[in-house]
Amino acid sequence: MRITAALGFVLVVAFAAPAFGQSFVGEWTATAQTPGGAVSETVTVVKTSDGYAITAKPVVPPPSGTPEAGPGTEIVLNGDSFSYKRTVGGELVITYAGVVSGDTFTGTADLGGFGSVPYTGVRISHDEK
Repeated sequence: MRITAALGFVLVVAFAAPAFGQSFVGEWTATAQTPGGAVSETVTVVKTSDGYAITAKPVVPPPSGTPEAGPGTEIVLNGDSFSYKRTVGGELVITYAGVVSGDTFTGTADLGGFGSVPYTGVRISHDEK
């Protein structure tokens, strides 16, 4: 009887494990280490009725006339892994991917065929919306 109960508990924990992954939902200071220097943004990830929404605002405003990246699209949050895309100037698509570990994440930003750069972040706040 104890073996059956223990086996049942192990199975429940094994199948529930993905639900205990670190969530990308919240507010982050995210930094891409580009060839031109570090670029940091405040990234906000919220749960919506349709899935998730991602918006970002530069920590330091860019020079006037610099095209800004749009909101996140093709957003995938799977346990502690995430990926999403943003379009800059209507043509350049940047693909972000990473893994959350507590209140930090590490990953890459693929600069639309111009190479891939390190992408890291530190959580500013949790947002369980």
